Amino acid sequence: MKDITNPILLLIVIALLSWKVSMGIETNANVEIALLTLCVTGFVVNGLLGIARALARRKALMSVVWSVVFLIFCSCSWVTLRQEKDYREELAAYNELNAKWQQEHTNPFTLVDREGRSLLELAAILGKKMAVRGLLAQPEAAQAESIILKAAIHAAGNGHHELLRVLSQRQGGFDFNRMNDGITPLISAVLSNNQKCVQVMLEQSADPNMCDENGVSPLMHAVIDNNRNLAQLLIKHHADPTQKDNTGRDAYSCSRSERMDETLATAREVTE
Repeated sequence: MKDITNPILLLIVIALLSWKVSMGIETNANVEIALLTLCVTGFVVNGLLGIARALARRKALMSVVWSVVFLIFCSCSWVTLRQEKDYREELAAYNELNAKWQQEHTNPFTLVDREGRSLLELAAILGKKMAVRGLLAQPEAAQAESIILKAAIHAAGNGHHELLRVLSQRQGGFDFNRMNDGITPLISAVLSNNQKCVQVMLEQSADPNMCDENGVSPLMHAVIDNNRNLAQLLIKHHADPTQKDNTGRDAYSCSRSERMDETLATAREVTE
């Protein structure tokens, strides 16, 4: 009987989550996260007890297996709920600032939420293409280059490549080779593994050799993450693997695999 406890609990958790989604029930995200945290803790303890029983030569293998399944499922659910919580908060902040702008007809680039994010930044985080296009068309946008740069970094980090195209098509264009908080939009996309965003910015003349505040190039970041696809894309656009950071490292010294070494070796062929 002990071995059926875990699968029954798993079915109950799945059923409750499915019921919540199908009914469209809005519950407090903090409560959901707290409950899932308790579940994960219980499953970890149960799994450890199962391992202890197994080591004591008791037949507890299925208990261990189900505890692992529980842990994986609830961990994924926990991460999903955290993301949902962040999305709800960002959407609420965006709606609040947008309503204030529509009512007061003030400069939209001066409106910020509790975390200091502007209306344009929130629109970029949420991927609201029409909102971003509308804000960029405002006359005040000409004096808001720093805020637009932050929005570009958010768009790149969140994988909204279509917003990067909107920025590049604005009157006067957009310079992706600028830095805010120590990174460029291109580096933000590389760190977030958003290949489409990287490609769009490289096509818009983003410099593949412009480093962050520590002298680490986009290619070095890709190599450190062992991301061969991004490394190949950057090399195709003439990223320099010999470029050194503030500590004297280059892309070659950051490589951790033979396949990445082979990828970096193609840089010579591109330059020849």
